[in-house]
Amino acid sequence: MMWWHILYVIPVLRVSYAVELVSGMCPDLCQCDNLITDCRYGSLTELPAGINPNVISLDLSYNSFQSFPEGLRDFQSLKYLNISNNKISTLGHSDFAGLENLERLDLSYNQFHDWKDIHSATFGYLKILTYLDISNNALRSIPQYSSHLVIPSMEILKLNNCSMRSVPVQTFKSLPNLKELHMTDNPIRIINDSFELSNVKYIDLSGCDLQYIGDHVFQALPLLETLILKNNDYLKKISCNSESLLYLDLSGCTLEIVPTGNLRALTFLNLQGNFLREIPDRSFTNFPNLLKLNLSYNAISVIQDNAFRGLDNVNIIDLSLNKLTVLSEKTFLSTIALITLNLSHNYINSIDSITSTSLKTLDVSYCEIYAINRFSLGNLPKLIELSLARNFLSSLPDGWTADRLVYLDVSGCRIKTINNHTFEQMFYLRHINLSGNRLTTIDPSFFPQALYVKVDDNQWRCDCPKLKSMFEWLIEYNERVDRLICDSPERYEGKAWHEACQDEWYPTPQSKDHLWWYSVGVIVTMVLLLVAVVAMRKMHQIKESRLREIEETRRAQEREALERMHRLQRERREEENRNAPDPREVQRPPSYNEALLLPRLDSSYQNLSGSMHSLNSRQSGSNPDVSKKGRPKRKRRRRKSDSSEGRRASRVVVDSDTSDLDTQLRTQAPLESDF
Repeated sequence: MMWWHILYVIPVLRVSYAVELVSGMCPDLCQCDNLITDCRYGSLTELPAGINPNVISLDLSYNSFQSFPEGLRDFQSLKYLNISNNKISTLGHSDFAGLENLERLDLSYNQFHDWKDIHSATFGYLKILTYLDISNNALRSIPQYSSHLVIPSMEILKLNNCSMRSVPVQTFKSLPNLKELHMTDNPIRIINDSFELSNVKYIDLSGCDLQYIGDHVFQALPLLETLILKNNDYLKKISCNSESLLYLDLSGCTLEIVPTGNLRALTFLNLQGNFLREIPDRSFTNFPNLLKLNLSYNAISVIQDNAFRGLDNVNIIDLSLNKLTVLSEKTFLSTIALITLNLSHNYINSIDSITSTSLKTLDVSYCEIYAINRFSLGNLPKLIELSLARNFLSSLPDGWTADRLVYLDVSGCRIKTINNHTFEQMFYLRHINLSGNRLTTIDPSFFPQALYVKVDDNQWRCDCPKLKSMFEWLIEYNERVDRLICDSPERYEGKAWHEACQDEWYPTPQSKDHLWWYSVGVIVTMVLLLVAVVAMRKMHQIKESRLREIEETRRAQEREALERMHRLQRERREEENRNAPDPREVQRPPSYNEALLLPRLDSSYQNLSGSMHSLNSRQSGSNPDVSKKGRPKRKRRRRKSDSSEGRRASRVVVDSDTSDLDTQLRTQAPLESDF
């Protein structure tokens, strides 16, 4: 590549890189996907920097904007803007300048308090705006002939819960392309002025306080298809005329009579939850094309014979949750296209009088029906589905006849028994629901043509031989058999069928191979037990030897400790004997009588040491005086009394300790000097 080619390519690369950089821009608090930016829940008060200038969808809802962001004017490609759930209270003249491509705008849940807070020319820049939602702002009634909503391109306008007390019919004339008008939950009481919207198809005025609606109000709406007036608590009657209306919802009001007027195109009429008590003859003759009629949740107790005359095309009639007790045979005879009839939650004791040549589905559940006749369904030749659930039936008639019945629901009743004649005349019966009854036994022969039978939650008596065929039949048709619980006998109570009867239904075969394996198992078990016993005995011996060794060691330690203790005691006694004081040092002086018995000294001494010295010198022979005294003397004869006293004194002296001669001498010296 030549160098000038390189100089040509570099700017192109720079431009492409810049485009990619711009397309990849996204603020930190937002989520971006190509040209769609989501900045919800960011507590933003100003427009974040970094938003792609080519963005086509921008969501700024659930933030804290107090005024319309000025920077939005730079996003000229913007088609969808959601700035709902903020704190914006005013809109200026040029707030939307530069947003000529905007198609959908959501300003709901802000803080506008009056239409004056919105400049009359605010939306003038939005030439192709088709959707505007200003709901949940307290705007109150818009001034007549106001230019606030001069938006020729508008198709969907939502003014729900805006505290509007009247319908600004004249203002809506500036919306020639309007197709949907939503004004729910506004305190509107009366509508007298006629709507003049040639393209509108949908009007919702539900949840208002409507008390009166003129019969001409919707007459000038050539394309009107859906009108919703539900939950208007003060609306007791209404007359409506429309050549195009298809769907009319008046549920949750307080209507006391069936609506009147000319609604020839109407196909669905919802009168659920009103105060209707009676349906007079020919109440619906002005609704000849009606296909579905909902009269449930009322207080209807009387339906006259020709009440539904003229409803030649009606397919569905719902009369559930009323107070019906008796129905005439003519009540539904004129509804030649009726397919589904719901009479549940009434007080109908019998279904014999219900007559229809076209009815295919009948619901009479929760109707307090105690019994049914064998031919109760004889007036319903095309009946395919019948629900008798939650009634007071205790039995079903033998030979019960139904020409085309396919689905039968008798669950939650009190049925105790059925047999093989109960359903034998129902040749097309394929689905039967018998759950929640009081059946105790059952057999496949009871359902000769059925393919699906639901029998759980019954009071089954688990007589296993009788239940085996039914169990296998249910498994064949993939019915959940784990819900089949035994109620009796007591040993099986609470157990599933297959748990209670498994051993009886499928006993283990006793073949030779089985016996051989059984014998092998017994032998192996005995060998293992023998090995275990030997091992346990060996372990016991080892344990005993260890215990003996431990005991001998303990005894040797005790003997050694005992010997050591004895040795210490001997040493302690010897030490005590060596340190014991001389008995002579602790000997007391002799008594007077003892002193008289002591031998007399030859001479007196000043102290005992002298006498001791004299004694020692006498023994050694060095002192002449002492030696003289050592010569024998003639004994003096004593009296008898003296001898007896001497004997007594000798006994005393014998008892005393005489081992210390020096002590005696020291004691005798002063006594002898006294004599």
